[in-house]
Amino acid sequence: MDSASYLKKLRGKLRRLPAHELDAALAYYEEYFEEAGENNEQQVISELGSPSHVASQILADFALKDLENASEKTAKKNMTAIWLIILAILSAPLSLPLLATAIALIFSFGAVIISLIFAIGAGILSIFVGGIAALISGFFIFNEHWPTALLFMGVGFIFTGLGVLLFPFVARFIKKTVLVSIETLGSLFHKITKKQKGGL
Repeated sequence: MDSASYLKKLRGKLRRLPAHELDAALAYYEEYFEEAGENNEQQVISELGSPSHVASQILADFALKDLENASEKTAKKNMTAIWLIILAILSAPLSLPLLATAIALIFSFGAVIISLIFAIGAGILSIFVGGIAALISGFFIFNEHWPTALLFMGVGFIFTGLGVLLFPFVARFIKKTVLVSIETLGSLFHKITKKQKGGL
């Protein structure tokens, strides 16, 4: 394989990147080949590894950099970063058992995080809804037995207030958890690909 076919394959693997990132990455590797000279192309190719390996590194780095540089980390941007990391892992030249392990690990990790987020969200929502239900019940039974109604209303106010107070903390916790999860996936990917390259 010569540098032209190497770069062509690399371009194909990086087609999901934004155009400016794709051009910058290809320009870097073109310059790398030019500096090495035509006689050293094979040595450069063996140093770099396969186009799939290089592409997976670039995709993972882009996903992490994009996530860190984003001024407003939206859910859409987080999901894009996760998919880019998964794509990077899938495009890495890993042996089949290692690839299966990496995919299982990613999905297990994702399932745990999603379950945690849903459990916490459901807990806060239950507190809030329970508070509203207690308030409404208190209003309905006020004429029949006002001490019980006041108790229900008091509990309702406490639970509703607790739900409202906890919401920002939970939202911040969920956001932080998602960001840390994405960074962990990225670093895990780098470790896996470094081990794989070292084993080649």
